This record gives sequence, C-alpha cells and structure tokens, in this order.
Amino acid sequence: MVEIDRSIMFDVLGLLTMPAAKEVMQRRFEQAQYSAAFEAVALAADVRRAYYGAVAAQELVKYYQRVMDAAEASSELAKRMLEAGNFNKLAQMREQAFHADATTQLARARHRALAELERLTRLLGLAGEQLAFTLPERMPDLPAEPVEPKDAEQTAMDKRLDVLVARRSAEAMAKSLGLTKITRFVNVFEAGYQNKNQTGETRQDGYEIRLELPLFDFGSARVARAEATYMQALHRAAQTAVNARSEVRESYAAYRTSFDLARHYRDEVVPLRKRISEENLLRYNGMLIGVFELLADSHEQVRSVTGYIEALRDFWVAQTNLQTALTGRAPGAGS
Repeated sequence: MVEIDRSIMFDVLGLLTMPAAKEVMQRRFEQAQYSAAFEAVALAADVRRAYYGAVAAQELVKYYQRVMDAAEASSELAKRMLEAGNFNKLAQMREQAFHADATTQLARARHRALAELERLTRLLGLAGEQLAFTLPERMPDLPAEPVEPKDAEQTAMDKRLDVLVARRSAEAMAKSLGLTKITRFVNVFEAGYQNKNQTGETRQDGYEIRLELPLFDFGSARVARAEATYMQALHRAAQTAVNARSEVRESYAAYRTSFDLARHYRDEVVPLRKRISEENLLRYNGMLIGVFELLADSHEQVRSVTGYIEALRDFWVAQTNLQTALTGRAPGAGS
C-alpha cells in the first residue's frame, strides 16, 4: 500500500504584518548603506593621512641627504686639518659626531619613507606595474588662513555617518519593538492546502491551520527583550552623539594648533635661521669666523627645517582628521 501526503503552508501572520516588517527591513537597509559609506570615508581618510606621511618622509630623506653630504665634507676637512696640525682633537671629534648623527638620521629617514610608501600602497591596493607611481617632491603649502567651520557640532549631528548609523539602528529597533508588541500573543499562525492519496482509497483534500500560542507569559518575555534591545540602541545613539561632538571639538583644536605651529615655523623660525646664516656668511667672508663656526650654524638649521616639514605634515593630517570628524567618524576609531 502506498500513501502520499502533500501540504502547502504559508505564514498568515507574516502576510498580515508585512507592511510593518517591510518598514523594519527598510530601516535596516538604510543602516547597511550608511555603514558601507562609513567604511569608505574611513578608508579615504586613511589614504589621505598615508599620502601626506609619505610625501613628508620623502622630502625629509632629500633634506637629510644634503645634510649628510655637508657633514661628510666637514668631517673630512676637520680630519685633514687635524693631521696638518691646524685643528684641535676636540673640535675634530665634534665634526665626526655630527657626521655620525647625520648618518643615523638619514638611515632612519629612508626607512620611514619606505614604510610610509608601503602603507600608502597597501591602502590603495596597488600591485605589479601599478607600483610605479610618483609622489610630489614637497608638501603642499600652508593655506593663507585656517578654516573656521560654522556650527561644527551641529554639522556632525546632521552628517556624521556613525551618528546616522546609530539613529537608523534605533529607528529600526523601535519599529521592531512595535512589530513584537503586535504579535506578542501569537508566535505562528499558518494556513495551507493539504491532500492525501492512498492506494485503493478516494483522494482526500482539505485545509490545515496551525496556531501556536506562547505558554505562561503570553509573549511578555519577547516584548521585554525587544524593549531592552531598543533601550540599548537609544543609549548607543546618545553616546555616539556625545562622542561625536567631543571629537569635533578635539579635532578642531588640533587643527588650529597645528596650523599656528606650522605658520610659526614658516614665518618666524625658518626665516630667522636663514637671516642668522646670512649674517654668519658675511662674517665668514670678512674672515671674522672660520669655516667650522659657519658649519656649526648649519647644524642648527637642520632642526628648524625638519621641524617645519613635520609641522606642515601634521597640519594636513589634522585637516583630514577634522573633515573626517565632521562627516565620517573620529580619527582612528574602529568600526
């Protein structure tokens, strides 16, 4: 004897609550879109920071190479003058020490340039022939005036992607809570068509309705869990907003400080060191000082020039961080 049962079931309750469920899914879809944009903005900011780091490191290598050449020449001159009896041992060792320091700084600068370039390459996802890209020889100039964003904190509330993600998450949780409350008394309500064939018997057709009811709590546990999840989403959204406003203030303070510091190097420190060098050159031409006094002044110039290059790099990185804090996420924040 052969017996065959067939049945087709569909979720009636799901069909009745489809509009509410669709709205929940729409909120979650928007949340996923913002999350994707969130990661894209973060990657773009990382690339910009790596780009400025690579350009600055490359510029420092070129400068340290010139310092190295000068230090090598002064060290050799001091050695020959010592052998000729026209120079004392202490001064010669000072020139030799400066040459040793220049060698160390150049080696570190080359490694830093390679590391920054490889970091940029990884972020860009380049390989093979694509690695043959070139960077500018120097950092971009400092802008004439710093940016003064208006209503920066409100801009972050309106446009920051992590704030929008948290907001959409809370909205989706709210809709999901409403759907849970609607269906709290019924877990499953299914209806469908069924037939049965048996050898030697007449075919039997009919309908089947399946209804599952919660025991004891009548859905209160599901509602309580949904309410707790919703409150968690609200607290996360509130904390995200608080963090965003704080991070905008911090990023702007870092931006202004780096701008003022770079401008100070550009307008005060570097020009002053240049004027001192020009005065020493005049004194050297007038035979008032020797070649090593002139070289000693060039040692001081190294700090001012490298300080300016690093301050300029820090400014452009701080500007990137400020832009990201206004529209994307905090610099260095995780997903």
